[in-house]
Amino acid sequence: MKMKPNYRPLLRRVFQVTIFFLSVGSVVAHADYYKRAPGAKREFNVTTQGPLWPPSTVVDKDGNFVVIGSILSEDGSGGIVLLPNQAALVSKNTVPPLNSDGVEDFSNFMGAPHSVIRQLDLSAHSSDRDIELYTPSFGPAKGNFGGGPRIPKEGDSDYNLNMIPTPCPEIFPAASQAYTFTRDSFPLHKYPILGFQGDQVAYDVDTGAEYDPMTRSGPGCEFGCPGESEIDFVSDKPITLGKWLKARGRFKVRLSKYSSKAGGFTAAKFHLQFAKLVPNSVYTAWAIRQNVFSQGRFPGPLGLPSVFVSDQYGNAKLSVELPNPFPDRNSDSEGLRVIGIEISYHPDAQSWGACGERFGVGYRVFNWFDFLPNGGRDFEHLVTVAKP
Repeated sequence: MKMKPNYRPLLRRVFQVTIFFLSVGSVVAHADYYKRAPGAKREFNVTTQGPLWPPSTVVDKDGNFVVIGSILSEDGSGGIVLLPNQAALVSKNTVPPLNSDGVEDFSNFMGAPHSVIRQLDLSAHSSDRDIELYTPSFGPAKGNFGGGPRIPKEGDSDYNLNMIPTPCPEIFPAASQAYTFTRDSFPLHKYPILGFQGDQVAYDVDTGAEYDPMTRSGPGCEFGCPGESEIDFVSDKPITLGKWLKARGRFKVRLSKYSSKAGGFTAAKFHLQFAKLVPNSVYTAWAIRQNVFSQGRFPGPLGLPSVFVSDQYGNAKLSVELPNPFPDRNSDSEGLRVIGIEISYHPDAQSWGACGERFGVGYRVFNWFDFLPNGGRDFEHLVTVAKP
């Protein structure tokens, strides 16, 4: 009797091979489609500037502002113009915009020029690159002056040069601190780290008074004040302007999560990469959205958490994916479109979640990089839609 051939194993194998190639083809097609998704690659600009007031987030040993960024200057006819791509030393006694009573008034932040002491020479062998960078002094948070918390601190300058109000009133200042809290200027590499001053001493938060580390006594020490332990090592190398300028940063962004139902990409992936930062240090990334200008909002985190830490060589990376970061301008009534990115350095090794600054830009947080070219219109070809 002649046996009929059994084709089932062969057919099963053909089916499996077909499914495999269809799957591979789908993956390849998807990968190729992702590669063809709109995107961009950009270099960050090195800066020392956040807002225009204070003129810079860092100063020299005398308290004058070291500006890598934009300068407000008189145009010769009584007007004020913004000069980008400047490098200058600006006086801490610059006269800011004033109201009719002679009180600081930043409602027109271009109402006064920066008082430039001199231009800075950033060439390779210039002595200006040896300038050691310091924090401005700070405080109090409230007082008989206009603008935000005082920078420089009361008594260190003729006027308050800070236009930014307290960013996060829920964490600073406390009622007992509002009219009294001040901080001196520090070299950036010696900025106080909470719980680690390097001197095994504890301090009173309101007065700054030192507790006695031997007797564990002092104001508020009813239950003992043990001081601090030798818990870590911090670098004793000064941060100079030359060190600041050597840092490099770049990023790429590409649209992601295409939805046929929504008719477009619903997210974007941001990949940030840095070199020659301060080793073993804390940084944060912030999204500058359209509402920073249209509604006076603060920049928000570029994802949560927006914190990244440099390694022992000063290298660092951060990758985040944001939902709908580039809504069409014509329908973006809330101003949520991302138009730029800024990177901040935290010499106190501390971040505050979604709050960019506890004290304010230019005392605890120092802008190191930014990207906001063409009036924030560099990403015009990137458009995302809300996820359905």
